[in-house]
Amino acid sequence: MPGSTGGALIHINPILNVSDLQASMKFYTEVLDFELLGTFGDPADFGIIRWDEHEIYRCVNGQGQPGTWLALFVSEPAALYERLASNEAEILMPYAGDGGEFRVADPDGHVLRVFPGSSEE
Repeated sequence: MPGSTGGALIHINPILNVSDLQASMKFYTEVLDFELLGTFGDPADFGIIRWDEHEIYRCVNGQGQPGTWLALFVSEPAALYERLASNEAEILMPYAGDGGEFRVADPDGHVLRVFPGSSEE
């Protein structure tokens, strides 16, 4: 319901638990083509990535739970699937090319359910 007790929801960002921040950031920036916004800590144990206006936070062994599932709605799922397959990502459910979903695991076992979507939504 819009305008609930807390007012309008301005933004929501998942926080995913990771065991190796560098490996996670490499997968999301080099394979999925997210933009790296920054890492924090010495040594770095927290990072932020972005795709368009959508951000995901990564936290080493702290916040979030291992094995979280995320739904991504993308305008070109076939192209993304090909990119993932060519980078030897762990495909959990292949893309049938019929407008349905596919699933891929990131280095920490988080499951990305990828669906076709439209920028009109």
